[in-house]
Amino acid sequence: MHAYRSLPEVVVHLSHDVLGRDEVGARITERIERGRAGAERPLLALALDDRATGRVVGDVMLRLEPSRSISRTPTEEWEGTLGYALHPDVHGRGLATEAAAELLVIGFQDLGLRRIAADAYADNVASARVLRSIGMRHEATHRATSLGKDGTWLDDTAWALLREEWWAARARQATDGSAD
Repeated sequence: MHAYRSLPEVVVHLSHDVLGRDEVGARITERIERGRAGAERPLLALALDDRATGRVVGDVMLRLEPSRSISRTPTEEWEGTLGYALHPDVHGRGLATEAAAELLVIGFQDLGLRRIAADAYADNVASARVLRSIGMRHEATHRATSLGKDGTWLDDTAWALLREEWWAARARQATDGSAD
């Protein structure tokens, strides 16, 4: 993880700066704790390895939280937010798309989540391509919401997919063999 989370070109679109080895270790420990049953803010974090070399080349996460309700009756539904970071050596191979698509399977099929969302800065074209290719819908662009690492204000894009949309797309793919 340190091999890519320590690179400025990787963390430019992430909420943290380059990480040292100790910081990566602390991050892994924190994610393990949040992955334990009963964690207050559950998080599923997985490492991606290159099958050919066995080297860790990225990581993905699915952060879980209860769905919001303004009703007097609270909802029992949950939703997730997905994220990913990969080493530049493996960019363009479809690994982020494959991993993010698997997080949708885990989230919707295995965990029964109601909605899965993702955020990406508007200038992160590669991430938008990944999110679009896994069937997520661009919901909004929020203008100048985050101060970037270079001192400029960044636009943030919001993406999401609902459980019924995901299942409908799966059904279409099964009947006509198409890919959304």
